[in-house]
Amino acid sequence: MIAVIGSGITGLTTAWALSKYFPVTLYEKHSEIGMAAFGAKHQINGHSFEFDIPFRTIKRDYYPTLFRIYDKAGILTRPVDYSFRVESEEKPVFGFRSYSVAGSTFGFPTFDSFRTKKGRSIFFDLLRFYANSKSDWKKEKNPVSILEFLKKNKYSKEFIHEFLLPTFALVNTCKTKTVGEYPAETIIGYHSRGYSYTPQETASFGTRDIVNRMVAGIGNIELGAKIRSIGSEKGKPVIHFESGTKEFDHIIVTTQANQAYSLLDDSYASEKKALSYFRYEASDVIVHSDADYLKKRDVSLLFKVDERFDKPEVTLDLGRIMPELKGENIFQTWNPHHFPEETKILKLAKFERPIVDSETIFGIRGIETLHSEANRKIWLCGSYSLFGIPLLEAGAKSAMNVAEKISKRSLDEILSN
Repeated sequence: MIAVIGSGITGLTTAWALSKYFPVTLYEKHSEIGMAAFGAKHQINGHSFEFDIPFRTIKRDYYPTLFRIYDKAGILTRPVDYSFRVESEEKPVFGFRSYSVAGSTFGFPTFDSFRTKKGRSIFFDLLRFYANSKSDWKKEKNPVSILEFLKKNKYSKEFIHEFLLPTFALVNTCKTKTVGEYPAETIIGYHSRGYSYTPQETASFGTRDIVNRMVAGIGNIELGAKIRSIGSEKGKPVIHFESGTKEFDHIIVTTQANQAYSLLDDSYASEKKALSYFRYEASDVIVHSDADYLKKRDVSLLFKVDERFDKPEVTLDLGRIMPELKGENIFQTWNPHHFPEETKILKLAKFERPIVDSETIFGIRGIETLHSEANRKIWLCGSYSLFGIPLLEAGAKSAMNVAEKISKRSLDEILSN
């Protein structure tokens, strides 16, 4: 009997994979599956719509594990227009558009990107970063942060502070300053695929379809689970519920690292030690109808960089990228620098996301060591537990790593079943 705690993408993937071979119970503290727990429902012209929070997009070359899982589970995806513009102090500095021609998708910087000195500087530094950053990083003898690396290699201030760090603040959902402290290899590794362009895609029928297909084969799901702690009795892992204690062969904790730390009792000192190295930062996301956030609707994504704020404000035009909305004024904004009128807010959600710093590697190595032990019964996985980005891919990959160890089957074998 296996217990999976948490039903974000990591928990769903773990339970989905292991249910092929073992009886699995998926536990979630919310009243619905965690991956869909923060969506917003809204009536527009008599029709009901559900908006994912956050809106999730993936690329086939950046999310190989996740796409294999989606393909096996029958989850369809479609390309989305993820054209963007970066504005600094309310002035455009760089933009990018995607185009579809005869079924093929291409991406190019906007013409406006070359009209200013800043834009040209960003463009040529971006080309240099794609071409040289990986080989330049390999020459480093000691660990180096991405900010230190960029300064050492004489990238322009515009590229560093008005493009790369702000855009990765969205990718990593954290402060711009925090991105600068990321180990250089994580950011460079994300860009190691070079100049090739693949479109952003999203689930054709939203997160609800992902959830429905992933849970279809899971034997037992308990929502609103009231778990007090995870312990050990007579060498067996147990979950202490408010209603009593239950024993399992394996317990897989897929919650955030800080939540997992709180769930484990003192019998799991080594696990708690590993989890203590991971840090999180909080972010706000709002779904709203205030068109002032994106007055010129010629792109799908607008980054606003303002030195008065520690994070860029990023607004996504849902009316532009969701054909069923037919251009309605519906937007999603990460880290708003100001809030819309209350009547225009459809939903406000608060998230915590894992960040990577110099301490993270000790936590990851600790988990790897624990997972390599014979007769392991407690497992820790999630996007935090792998040294890299993007988060959805890391979450899915960490889930499959654990599924391989427990089932004693390879990823290919699991996905062929």
